[in-house]
Amino acid sequence: RSVSTLGAFARDFLAPSNADHDGEPTTERVAYVSQHQLFHEIPELQRLFTVPLYTLGRISVDTSAINIWLGTAGTRTSIHRDPYLNILCQVSGFKYVRIYDDDATQYLYPDVLREGNANTFTRSPVDPERVDQKAHPIAVKAEYVECILRPGDALFMPKNVWHYVRSLNTSVSINFWF
Repeated sequence: RSVSTLGAFARDFLAPSNADHDGEPTTERVAYVSQHQLFHEIPELQRLFTVPLYTLGRISVDTSAINIWLGTAGTRTSIHRDPYLNILCQVSGFKYVRIYDDDATQYLYPDVLREGNANTFTRSPVDPERVDQKAHPIAVKAEYVECILRPGDALFMPKNVWHYVRSLNTSVSINFWF
């Protein structure tokens, strides 16, 4: 983790990643600006997108409601659940997404992390694309559905649904928690 200007991040990470179009980074230089409130820091960017009608009147500042996810090919999340309703909008690039039903919880070895008393974040230590049979022998039983998000796509995820996301190439997403 380090601090960088947006310009330096684009030059040092996004431009080289964008030169690779096969979805696999050619270097170890994977970088991610995740869950960042860039629109508060650079308000001029707010003119570049429209808030989904479904979220109007439902977004709360308590949820850090509108976030940008900006990264190179190969960025990924853990399997996790968020304590909010979510609309994930793909702006640029492609993302692979897995969604697990709540019935899969018993196979995902969940950990619960708490920030203060308000936000409860649940994650799984299971690597969904390389299940370790010794460490997590029942994880292979976790059923899921999968999709590829393309520019212009939006995916609604209910509160507390298990999900995993991996960028297939240089990617920009905006999500709306409500």
